[in-house]
Amino acid sequence: MSNNNSWQKVRFYEICKNISDRIDDPKQADTDYYVGLEHLDSEDPKISRHGSPQDVSKTKLLFKSGHILFGKRNWYLRRLAVAQREGICSAHMLVLEPIEGKITKEFLPLLMFSDKFFEKALMVSAGSMSPTIKWKDIAPLEFLIPSIEQQENILSITHKIDHAIYNVQNLLEKTKNYEISRRESLLTRGIGHTKFKKVSWLFGKEIEIPEEWEYDRIEHFCNKITSGGTPNRDNSDYYGGQITWIKSGELKNNFLSKSEEKITEKGLSESSAKLFPKNTLLIAMYGATIGKTAILEKDATTNQAICAILPNTNFDSFYLQQLLISMKNILISFGMGAGQPNINQQIIKTFHIPLPPLPEQQKIARILSNINEQITQQQSHLTNLKLLRKSILNSRLTKEKVSVQ
Repeated sequence: MSNNNSWQKVRFYEICKNISDRIDDPKQADTDYYVGLEHLDSEDPKISRHGSPQDVSKTKLLFKSGHILFGKRNWYLRRLAVAQREGICSAHMLVLEPIEGKITKEFLPLLMFSDKFFEKALMVSAGSMSPTIKWKDIAPLEFLIPSIEQQENILSITHKIDHAIYNVQNLLEKTKNYEISRRESLLTRGIGHTKFKKVSWLFGKEIEIPEEWEYDRIEHFCNKITSGGTPNRDNSDYYGGQITWIKSGELKNNFLSKSEEKITEKGLSESSAKLFPKNTLLIAMYGATIGKTAILEKDATTNQAICAILPNTNFDSFYLQQLLISMKNILISFGMGAGQPNINQQIIKTFHIPLPPLPEQQKIARILSNINEQITQQQSHLTNLKLLRKSILNSRLTKEKVSVQ
């Protein structure tokens, strides 16, 4: 039974301690386990990856199993995890230890993930570029927390949801791995073939593909390969129209029908922008999204950082997209540039690919599309479970909403 009177007001320093055991030379630490901010995921209490003390320098913090690692720099990302073993961590974290008696060890992370904690932390956060929270500022913050009995009741609920989240994450990971292996098999061995031929591959190697398949440059199978353009930003008459204009950052190996920006008919006619038809395959050529793809679900334009591939009637766009996804790293290896590699139209045009007859392309595309749909559904289910967990947690941590049952 819930009882409002069993709630207690506490200051943050009354329910946890700040552990500041420092080590000046990480390489001398008696551990091979290092956790940096980059190893923590937003709103995920598990540490799924780590680094080595041999790869870092400067002062770090020691932590033990059960300690809470809280990213105090850019804290709004809610990077917080419970350590499962001893190690060292970034000095941009707080190492916290729950104080038994007023709060259970597992409940403290729930409190810190809540919107109530976020709202109070916002009031004492310092800095605009990389907002940071200091222990001395959050230590005196006051919170209303339920009794130990109620905490355990809330934990029993979240544990059930966490178990469901774990199962879906597990299934999602397996489905993604299956998608990769299935894609690689289908795109090189096809469906039901028994006779194969060798073709010259990259770097002097040979690969085997079904005898019925063609093997040639991408441009041989396409009506056109070109790129888009950007209307003059200084001309307001070019923007705010009805024509979809896509930037490379919007390519996420997806299907696209919407864009952040749109251009006008004037912007299209008086610039290097081109209108590409539905089913055109797009691939990013520069920057952080290099190699990412998308298929147009409607006529649209793009900027010059995107290559547009217009397949002919014997080429399925989704099949080509899956092929380019599987060969992304190889394609990028041909890129130019000292920093971030860039690819260009010529590289894409002359890139050799295996191509089955259209009916087999479409069968392969359907198989991969079905797997892709399973992944989308699992990701959606995972998102909903996390939202449910957050909603329940926030409602249970708001005293005004607690009722006698």
